[in-house]
Amino acid sequence: MKKHVLAAIFLPALLAPAADLAVQDRPLDVPYVPTKFPVVDEMLKMANVTKADILYDLGCGDGRIVIGAAQKYGAKGVGIDLDPDRIAESRENARKAGVADRVTFMEGDLFLADFKEATVLSMYLLTSVNLKLRPRILRELRPGTRVVSHNFGMDDWKPDAASVVTVDDIRHDVFLWIVPANASGVWTWTMPLGGRNVEARMTVEQKYQFPTAAVKLNGTEAALKDVKLRGDRLTFLLEAPVDGKPQTFAFQGRIAGHEIAGQAKATAAGQNQTWPWTASRNPVTEKPIDEEPTIWD
Repeated sequence: MKKHVLAAIFLPALLAPAADLAVQDRPLDVPYVPTKFPVVDEMLKMANVTKADILYDLGCGDGRIVIGAAQKYGAKGVGIDLDPDRIAESRENARKAGVADRVTFMEGDLFLADFKEATVLSMYLLTSVNLKLRPRILRELRPGTRVVSHNFGMDDWKPDAASVVTVDDIRHDVFLWIVPANASGVWTWTMPLGGRNVEARMTVEQKYQFPTAAVKLNGTEAALKDVKLRGDRLTFLLEAPVDGKPQTFAFQGRIAGHEIAGQAKATAAGQNQTWPWTASRNPVTEKPIDEEPTIWD
């Protein structure tokens, strides 16, 4: 497994020469064990890396994950490691691979690092280190960022996907998380229903990427189902009476701060009713999604 890593970092798009950040003299938290190349391939594949990505590898070792992302997918990358020998090795490996213009490696401490610009975050650390990073991953990374880990999980934050790679009869687990937006709290909007405008009030509770919700239309409970969140995209089905008959409406939108913007449409056969949907959240009702949710009246 890889060592404890990381330090404040710069956008790999800049990739200008920069001095390594100062690191306090202290022992490594995790011994260096390089990730096998078939596992590297699976991590990059599971994270769906593309040339549009900026991949940060926490505990980069000899740089193979960052270099692989640049070589195979054209991604930019940043590797962080506490060991100066590994950083020197990574830079030389990048030069030999012909991708030194797309990647950068920095010596530093992961708990001091700024990795907010990552669109993909890769790790081969201990579960205990992952858990220390988890609050920052959930609060600082943009919704939709892919986080991929070799062998070690995030305790009760269950992965969105998992796979197994066997190398020399040894099992290697690969886990993927999609950083979710925070959809918790009370959301309100107005929707046309049966020729009149109706006020909707939806209360969302959320634990990691799993939201649950309840909605009232003009103060009356309505049926809500299939509430799903992936990255910043929220979808659900709402059942409401129209002319005395139940009708289902499909909502989809993207969360940006305390606003949702998207569209709603009637799902009944032969209906083409679609309209823009926007909802606003009362900011004081938002809660951290890695703590027990609070029920708001």
